[in-house]
Amino acid sequence: MIRTNKEIRTELLRKRWKLSNDEKKILDRKIFNLLIKEFEKCKNDKFIGMYWPIENEVDTIEPIKWLLKHKYRVCIPKIKDNSMYFTEITSTDFEFECWHSMKQTKHNNVVYPANIQLIIVPMIGFNKEKYRMGYGLNWYNNFLKFNPIPTVGIAYQFQQTQEILLTEKDIKLDKIITE
Repeated sequence: MIRTNKEIRTELLRKRWKLSNDEKKILDRKIFNLLIKEFEKCKNDKFIGMYWPIENEVDTIEPIKWLLKHKYRVCIPKIKDNSMYFTEITSTDFEFECWHSMKQTKHNNVVYPANIQLIIVPMIGFNKEKYRMGYGLNWYNNFLKFNPIPTVGIAYQFQQTQEILLTEKDIKLDKIITE
């Protein structure tokens, strides 16, 4: 029986929420160490697009702190007027507002896509062909369709599934990192 993406999404989110705090910290640390290798390939003069974690996603707060400490420029997504763009952050203690459950900057210091050298992408699920399953709103797919920026998706290995039903909107990621 073929399951819908909604059913697959629900199951994968349930698995993510089942992680104990200790398990999550161990897995997040392994992913963080692999992310550092990706960051070290980047230049300090262009931005690295990150995201603020929600729904028990892989932690990105420690990687953001590492980037800022090492003088990298960081931006995170912001949803406004039915589109997604990136805004700069210079610390993890920024003035924020929430869009649904997503923490985003209150300011509008827009980072132009040409100034972003890498985007770290959240995922609920992914397949071996490097397609991701997000929350179903296509924010990243729509942004990346018009802004072909190198991407690295991060998730836990148990989030891999070949059941994802792809659409013409889905964008293939350049790399996926798990623990």
